[in-house]
Amino acid sequence: MINQAAADTVKGQIMAMPTASPWSSILPWGRSRPNLRQTVTLNSRKFWSAAVLLLVFLAAFVRLRLLSTPLERDEGEFAYAGQLMLQGVAPYTLACNVKLPGTYAAYAAMMAVFGQTTVGIHFGFLLVNLGTLALLFCLARRLLPWAGVLVCCAAYILLSLSPRMVSFAGHAAHLVVLAALGGLLLLLRARENGGGRDIFLSGLLFGIAFLCKQPGLFFCFLGCAILSRDAMLGKPAAWRLRLRNLVLFFLGLLLPLALTCLIMWRAGSFDQFWFWTITYAQVHGRMLPQFMGVRHLAEFFSAGPERWFFLAGAAGLVCLWLEPDANDGRLLLTSWYFLSWCAVAVGFYFTRHYFILLLPVTCLLLGGAVTTLAAWLKRTRLPRLSVTAPSLFIAAIGWMVWANRAVWFEMPPNLVCALLYAADPFVECVAVAHYIRENSAPNDRMAVVGSEPEIYFYAQRHSVSGYLYMYDLMGDQPYASAMQRAFIHDVETARPEFLVLVNNPSSWTTWPQSDRTIFVWSRQYPAQFYQLVGVAAMYPSYTEYFWGKEAASADVKTSSAIYVLKRK
Repeated sequence: MINQAAADTVKGQIMAMPTASPWSSILPWGRSRPNLRQTVTLNSRKFWSAAVLLLVFLAAFVRLRLLSTPLERDEGEFAYAGQLMLQGVAPYTLACNVKLPGTYAAYAAMMAVFGQTTVGIHFGFLLVNLGTLALLFCLARRLLPWAGVLVCCAAYILLSLSPRMVSFAGHAAHLVVLAALGGLLLLLRARENGGGRDIFLSGLLFGIAFLCKQPGLFFCFLGCAILSRDAMLGKPAAWRLRLRNLVLFFLGLLLPLALTCLIMWRAGSFDQFWFWTITYAQVHGRMLPQFMGVRHLAEFFSAGPERWFFLAGAAGLVCLWLEPDANDGRLLLTSWYFLSWCAVAVGFYFTRHYFILLLPVTCLLLGGAVTTLAAWLKRTRLPRLSVTAPSLFIAAIGWMVWANRAVWFEMPPNLVCALLYAADPFVECVAVAHYIRENSAPNDRMAVVGSEPEIYFYAQRHSVSGYLYMYDLMGDQPYASAMQRAFIHDVETARPEFLVLVNNPSSWTTWPQSDRTIFVWSRQYPAQFYQLVGVAAMYPSYTEYFWGKEAASADVKTSSAIYVLKRK
């Protein structure tokens, strides 16, 4: 209990607080000034703050334990492109893909500081995750009561560690979210203090979010919508200030892309950059049939505790619209939620890690849902029912930790990779690349006939072609046949020292209408000029490796294998 003197002191501090806040119009769940009853719960507040801090240490422990997890396909692309940048090779020359180069630059920066290893990359993303959590905390403090802040942060810590979304991998979505949250926080602060510098920096960060990956454009729309609404609803006498804000924001927004175009032009790779990220990206976004996108979405929500967090976040949006005093906060979070779903759904792929883009606003809405439901129940005839909402959330946390205990605390990194990517040869690529690196000179070049760019990164050898993914060449799209011919020409002209043939369905993704030219070529050309020096034969529960002379006589009884060939 608190004695009377302490209570009078607290009451005096409360009475001395200002009666209105410049942020009162955007606090969605009626975050009012604390009263005496709220203050006497200081001990419980400290307890729950300590619990969230414990979750932070848990996340850091899990990520540190899994630092050496082999890179998956996207990580391999980013790492190889970043490695080339550190060597002075411009993007879209020896590494081409539809993604914008912001993530490549981020990987290059991480590897320059922490080393060109999987450990260095994943440690960099540990810092990215902590930085994102800090920004989300700052945003939640502006939009939620303290209990909602704790719920929001706890939910994000767990979901950003989810094996179901492979959240601990170094995906571009993490960088998009980090930059977008920074831009939004600066924009909200600029609305409070009117600072032109914050407006410009906000636009700059939103521009960087887009530069990391195209879906970041939807978060740029969010910033534009906030400023445009302010411009339309502001006082007529302040039109010059609103016009200045819009100009500064758009200058910051366009600057990253403008500088990128200039750098690509100076490097002589602008045409390739434009083709891959603009022209072909539009084709690539329509390549997957919609029924498969619906199937991916249904599969994601068919199992696992994560789906309940997302559904609770959607319920939080409903609660927000039922609150009478939401005002600007309602529009802000609703727009953010809608645009986040647009970012996830673009191209209708619904790949697992795309849902990372939805995490921040979902966690904010979840925090609001828990606090709102608790407040509603407290006003009933049975106020003790108010503990139901936080109790359910605590149970969900326990369920998620228990469901993922094997991945988080028990399994070694290689086994975690094999479990999460059962159909992909990511563990085997490490051994293949190691053999090539140990049996070649630094200037030797290689080609991977498959979609495994991580082999280039591990081997630290340059590719002879910019085509990193064979499923681009097999897709039902107008450039597929020309891409196959270009890849074949690159290999036959450069005559790489090593040729890696990946016979794995996930590395190709063929369709009934796919051009099969490259399959015919891959059976004829290597036999003339290359000899088999390595095999990684992948069985359901283990992999057999054969190197050197024993590779030629290996008894391979599986169709899923990686073949390493050396030029005769």
